[in-house]
Amino acid sequence: MKKTNISCLVCFLLAITLSVTAQVTTPKPDHFKSITDGGTGSQPILNTIMHDLLDDKITYKSNLKTIGSPYLKENYQIATLFYKEELQEHFYIRHNILNDEIELKKSMLPNEQPKALIRDPGIKLVLEDGKAICFKKYRSKKGDIKRGFIYTLNDSATYTIYKTIHAKFSEGHTATSSMVKEVPHRFSHFTSYYFTSIPQGTLYPLPSNYKKFLQNLKPEIQKKLKAYIKENGLNFKDENEIKLIFDYLNSIL
Repeated sequence: MKKTNISCLVCFLLAITLSVTAQVTTPKPDHFKSITDGGTGSQPILNTIMHDLLDDKITYKSNLKTIGSPYLKENYQIATLFYKEELQEHFYIRHNILNDEIELKKSMLPNEQPKALIRDPGIKLVLEDGKAICFKKYRSKKGDIKRGFIYTLNDSATYTIYKTIHAKFSEGHTATSSMVKEVPHRFSHFTSYYFTSIPQGTLYPLPSNYKKFLQNLKPEIQKKLKAYIKENGLNFKDENEIKLIFDYLNSIL
């Protein structure tokens, strides 16, 4: 009888232990594997591609309302990390577009502090929806060369389209009198598009007028693409339309 009671007690305690463990473990998708799960990435490599976050937080009056965010998306997303085309690990990530910094976490446990991904041309992140984030060199509209994290819109194509998304912070102010209204703090997001026909080459800004872009193409390609754009009423102002134009362009090359 005593043995039976002891066995029941052991089973009861084991059940409680498993229940508590399940509560403190962050749920992950079936395919998700963190470094602690024994992933495919080399630990020395993983240690070199992550570092502490930038310590340049914006300070402003907290009693004012803030519109917008320094992040492209506040919530973390699951992404697969590649380094020099070698699969490393799956991480939770979010993009601070004010600092152009990718934040990484191995889990969503509240006590885990995020790390920053290094700014290296060998880096590639693939999100669950298939979109890729790379670190590339591009020429701004002003003509200067910049480097940053950039989103691929149509990978594995002759002409590849990319976009950058940046945030700008505008500090607000309190109402100093009945004549001066309160202005909230604001994070504004800006998107720019780039293209290249050379995989490892510099990216160039996509002109807002498609006719300027046509000048880069051979006469027979210009004619076909111009007809397609006019027939479908497309332009370079809408992302989906940009993708349609370049999908067609790549199909006729």
